Amino acid sequence: MGEWMGVFQRLLSFQPSGGLAGDADDAPGPLEHCQAAVVECLSLYISKYDEEFAEYLPAFVQVVWQRLIAVGTGARYDPLATMSIKFLTSVASSVHHQLYAQGSALQDVCEHIVVPNMRLLEADEEMFEDDPAEYIRRDIEGSDADTRRRVCAELVRALCRNFGERVGQIFNHYTAAMLQQHAADPQAQWKAKDVAIYLVTALSIKAGSGALGATQTSGLVDISSFFEQAILPELRAGAERGGQGADALPVLKADAIKFVSTFRAQLSPAALKAVLPLLPSLLQSRHAVVHTYAAHALERLLTTRAVASAAAAGAAGAAGAAAGSAAANA
Repeated sequence: MGEWMGVFQRLLSFQPSGGLAGDADDAPGPLEHCQAAVVECLSLYISKYDEEFAEYLPAFVQVVWQRLIAVGTGARYDPLATMSIKFLTSVASSVHHQLYAQGSALQDVCEHIVVPNMRLLEADEEMFEDDPAEYIRRDIEGSDADTRRRVCAELVRALCRNFGERVGQIFNHYTAAMLQQHAADPQAQWKAKDVAIYLVTALSIKAGSGALGATQTSGLVDISSFFEQAILPELRAGAERGGQGADALPVLKADAIKFVSTFRAQLSPAALKAVLPLLPSLLQSRHAVVHTYAAHALERLLTTRAVASAAAAGAAGAAGAAAGSAAANA
C-alpha cells in the first residue's frame, strides 16, 4: 500500500502551469479526471481498509484540502472538486473525524471550502433561465447529487454529527455576514443571500423527504427567526405591485419559496398564514422556476393541517359575513 500512496500523493500534488493549465471554463481534461479517480480511491480506502489506511490519512487530507482550494470554481475542476468534497465528508463521517478538531480546521472548511463551493455558478444561472425544467429536476427532485452545492451540504451535515455546536456557531456567523453583505447592496450581492439560504437549509435539516419537507431539524438555526429576517421580506417583495416584483432577483424568490415548502412543518401557523396570500402573486412571474415553485408551495401548504384549518375557518368566516350582510340588506 505504501508504494501506491506515494504515487497518489505525487499525482494529487501536481499542478500544471502556463499553457498546460488550460482555461478554468474548459471541459475537464485527463489530469482532472485522473486526480478525481485518485481521490475516489482514497474514499474507498477509508470505507474498506480503514486500519491499513489510517497512517496515510492525515497527509492525504492535507493534500486534497490544498488541491481543492487551489482549483477554484471553474467547470474544468468540477469532477475533482466534487470528489474531493466527498472524500472530506467520508473523513468527517469516519472514526477519524477528530482531524477536524485540530486548530482552525472547522473555520477553514467553512471559509475556504463550503462557502465558495456553495455559490451559484454561471452555468446554474443559465440553466435557471434557459432550461428551467432541468433546474427544477436538479433542485427539487435531488438529481444534482454530484454538484458542488449538494456535496457541500452533505459535508456540512457530516460535520454537524460530531461538532454540532461549534459548526453551528461558525456557520451562523458566516450566514449573518452574508445577509449583511446582501443588505448593503441587494442588487449586486444577491448571491450572498442565496448562499446564506442554502447554508441554513443544509445546517438545519436532520431528516426529511421530498413529500414531507424537513421532518426533523438540528436546532442549530432558529428557523422562525431566519424566516422573519430573510424569507418573508423576499416573498413580500415578490408580491409587490400585483406580482410585478416576482421577476426581480428571481433566484432569491425561488429560494424563499422553496424554504417555506421545506420547513413548513417547523413554521408557526401564523407564519404560514402570512405566506399563503403572497404565493398567488408569484404565480404571475415570467420565470418558469418561480411560478412552478409557487404552485408547488401552494399545494404543499394547503395540505398542511394548520394552514388548511385556517383557510377553512377564513372561508367560513367570509361566508358568515356575506350571509349577515345579505340578511341586513334584506
